[in-house]
Amino acid sequence: MAYRASEGLFNPAAGHLFALWGFHQDEPPKGPPPSREAVAAVVAEQARMDDLTLDGNTVTSSNPQVALDFGGIAKGYAGQVIIAWLRTQGVENAIFNAGGGLQVVGGHGERPWRIGIRGPDGSGVLGAVDLGPQDEAMHTSGNYERYREYDGKRYQHIIDPRSGLPAEHIVSASVIHPNGANADAAATALVIAGPEGWEAVARRMGVTHAILVDHQGTVYLTPQMQGRVQFQTPPARLVVGG
Repeated sequence: MAYRASEGLFNPAAGHLFALWGFHQDEPPKGPPPSREAVAAVVAEQARMDDLTLDGNTVTSSNPQVALDFGGIAKGYAGQVIIAWLRTQGVENAIFNAGGGLQVVGGHGERPWRIGIRGPDGSGVLGAVDLGPQDEAMHTSGNYERYREYDGKRYQHIIDPRSGLPAEHIVSASVIHPNGANADAAATALVIAGPEGWEAVARRMGVTHAILVDHQGTVYLTPQMQGRVQFQTPPARLVVGG
């Protein structure tokens, strides 16, 4: 389970926290961010996925404060399901784009599927990777598309469930994995883990291909990803993790 492997950094049970920040809706939230007191009160609820019990198709919780929000994994899971269905229909080459998440099989004619990784400000291309021919997914979590802005400060939509505050330091994280749901969840968890913790989280989640960018433009990546990414321009600083 992604929740346990990430040691709770990916926590779909914390729906009340995401709603408090206004990130449970399509429209960008307006007005001031929630108070520190309100955030602390929700964090104190300690909503966890371990509070859930599954009995057939029925899910119950021992914690009434649990509110499920699967926005951080839904695109990845949907990609898996759709590509699997396409295979049953005889489709051998396909790409599914869910906005921030891609799942592929086969190739683009005689060449692999080539996927761009956006720059740290959300414009331009940092680099590109080739995906396929076997089932592969690449998912990116970043703060350049969903955020709330107030009084000149931007609050990104990826919330650290430990503090209840937006994750800092990492602008975006991209993960390649055969399992789309795992790639989707891991990208979120790595953003929250930050420069100091991302390597350990990646190992626990079985991720060997990951690339992260921080606010200063420093690029962090695994050795396996370094062997696959083709940078459009060399990063100002490159940190290769273990």
